Amino acid sequence: MDAGTFRALHRYGAVASVAGIIAAAVAFAVGGADSAVGLYLGLFCPLGAFYFVGADLADGSTYRVLGEELLRGVAWYFLALVGWSSVVADAEGVAASPLTVVGLPAFTALGVALLLFAVRRVTGLDLRVASDGGRLLVALTGALVGAFAVAYLVLAEGRTVLLAPAYALIAALSLAVWWRRRASSDAS
Repeated sequence: MDAGTFRALHRYGAVASVAGIIAAAVAFAVGGADSAVGLYLGLFCPLGAFYFVGADLADGSTYRVLGEELLRGVAWYFLALVGWSSVVADAEGVAASPLTVVGLPAFTALGVALLLFAVRRVTGLDLRVASDGGRLLVALTGALVGAFAVAYLVLAEGRTVLLAPAYALIAALSLAVWWRRRASSDAS
């Protein structure tokens, strides 16, 4: 296959994935929360959208960084599926619905991908694991895993809600320390 064929496949996959997400929303609206078609499309079409839209955007030069972060969104989507399914399965106060089972992981992964896109635009870091920005990537991955752990402790285990702001403060302080160290190493 040549490069043009891959571009065409990525564009077709992007359109099909977005159409599938819309079809999942319609299936849940028409068939209710137990819609098998909605669940299938709702779980797999965001995965396809992250990959195909990301690959299509990463191919060009204008939106390359956004495309790379959407491609990385495939991993964030998997992490969000595991994290939110753990929370929803054990938390009595969070009902399993299309929004919590399908929507929360997709929106979480999209939010993380857009956050990393913004970080790359602001800092100019490449965020490759074997680079200086890779430490930030690893720290943000750990912060996301920690956030799911805090959500699980608060929602499923019934621990105090004060864990959430305490964790947010610790994560912000850790980011500030990283930023300060990066600035001091750039100056020297």
